[in-house]
Amino acid sequence: MIASISGKISQKNENSVVIDVQGIGYLISVPTSELAQFKVGQEVNLHTYLVVKEDALDLYGSKDPQVLAWFKMLLNVKGIGPKSSLLIVSIARPEDLSVALHAESSDMLVNCGISKKVSERIILELKNKAKNLIDVKDAQTAQSMTLDSEVLQALEALGYSRDQARDALRHAEGDDVETKIREALKQLGK
Repeated sequence: MIASISGKISQKNENSVVIDVQGIGYLISVPTSELAQFKVGQEVNLHTYLVVKEDALDLYGSKDPQVLAWFKMLLNVKGIGPKSSLLIVSIARPEDLSVALHAESSDMLVNCGISKKVSERIILELKNKAKNLIDVKDAQTAQSMTLDSEVLQALEALGYSRDQARDALRHAEGDDVETKIREALKQLGK
């Protein structure tokens, strides 16, 4: 098993990077939420998981070990393969998944952008299996997640991508939708 890889990014693709480790290039699929942070020539250390299939060996990775732990846990859900799991951890942060499972609320995952059917399956199948990953002490409350999802929807309605909206929302302060939207728009205007 390849647990981690350290090296220089030699290539950046749509949903993966190639890490050069002493002349050998490893293709690693990474969450799109992290992909924007990577630059060709940058030294990185990625936590990785090797998926062995009949016709391929695929590496998946993340800078954050919690993201990779959730990636592996999501593989236990019926109908979720590595590509779907990667998509889910690209959309929902570990904190989002923790709060949703703790509250057993599929609606919170739907607000993150995961389909209703998949969200319900995740809650049903992981509520007992993922207890060691659920950490809600530093996570948002259900109320603040609902507030953030409303702000995300409003920003998307204004024409911003989900990634742009999420990045702006991370820096936006406020206790109500209007204030957070104003703060997020200020971030987007920079």
